[in-house]
Amino acid sequence: MLINISIEKAEKILADQNIEPKTVDVPILDSLDHILAEDIKSDINMPPFDRSSLDGYALRTKDTADASAENPVTLETIDNIRAGYVSKKTVGKGQAVRIMTGAKIPKGADAIIKYEDTVFTDKSVKIFGYVKPNSGIAGAGEDIAMGDTLLGRGKTINPADIGILAILGKEKVKVYRRPKVAVISTGDELININEALKEGKIRNSNAYTIGAQVKKIGSEIKIFGICGDNVLSIKKELDSALQWGDIVITTGGVSLGDADVVKEAFEEVGGKVLFWKVNMKPGSPIAVARYKDKLLFGLSGNPAAAYVTFEKFVRPTILRLSGETEYELTKIKSTLRDEFIKVSGRDRVVRAKTYYKNGGFFTELPDKHSSGILSGLSETNSLFCVPAGTGPYKKGDRIEVELLGY
Repeated sequence: MLINISIEKAEKILADQNIEPKTVDVPILDSLDHILAEDIKSDINMPPFDRSSLDGYALRTKDTADASAENPVTLETIDNIRAGYVSKKTVGKGQAVRIMTGAKIPKGADAIIKYEDTVFTDKSVKIFGYVKPNSGIAGAGEDIAMGDTLLGRGKTINPADIGILAILGKEKVKVYRRPKVAVISTGDELININEALKEGKIRNSNAYTIGAQVKKIGSEIKIFGICGDNVLSIKKELDSALQWGDIVITTGGVSLGDADVVKEAFEEVGGKVLFWKVNMKPGSPIAVARYKDKLLFGLSGNPAAAYVTFEKFVRPTILRLSGETEYELTKIKSTLRDEFIKVSGRDRVVRAKTYYKNGGFFTELPDKHSSGILSGLSETNSLFCVPAGTGPYKKGDRIEVELLGY
């Protein structure tokens, strides 16, 4: 077990965990925003036949070779076909077929002229110029060719992809299953959110903040019970959570106090602790363990610390197990709008509000930086990572921030 490691070391340990995302076959509408777990190849041409790309007349181009405004060519209309129907007639010399968009090109015809360029009656059509071969025709396989790989494994499925799957006749598709995330709160001071406040007690907000962070990235969340500050109570809840979830998150009980027993409970259920404590602020008290093919994250009970460590360590893990290959937070350059005068021996992750104005990004810092402050998180949409030993930073400095995407 590694103790008091750097942020980079903790991220590497998690990235090196050989845990494969699980796959599941789902109806195509349910696959939206999931990661595709198979290559989708076409077993058809699309369109499957030469078809008209406009409403007009199908004809032989050689019949229009001498047509002009002064000397138009008049062709006999021998049929009228709508989309979804096929003409049984062959277009011969001096003949044409009235045709709608999407209908199959009749035999003998090699071009389509649109209605607006003709003068027509029920029995004939007058052409005023030469029509080039293949005009107005969408060839078989023009959109999709048989054997083409249309969607690659690892692609995030969007609405257009749903249409592609439908046109290929796929009712179900294989995607990476989003991991189930269980949340457990620890602490004798906690009560449920529907309970009246009592002296010395606080409502369990962490479970709901973390739960919302999980839901924001599309995973299934289940909030388990509140545990007292003892190993037996936590172990019992962990046993239930591990039966249901792929990832288990606890809040509270991971620092050096007498009541901080989560790490011990992780070991009691058979978990191997990968690391304990990260040299960062807030969020230093964090314990991460592996149980079979599942990961357990013991986060701080302080709201801001739990929030930050979720974004830095838990969020990438959930996305990775969802099939994502790009799961790091987006980094941008921004201009600091406030002063940050603190300097410490550990990395700091400062909650921030970043916005775009007049061609550039600007970042504001909250008035309150304490790890126990929940209200300051409401406007947070980015993280300002301050390396150990750096600073102070003054207003107007160029800094790097990580966008949370909220």
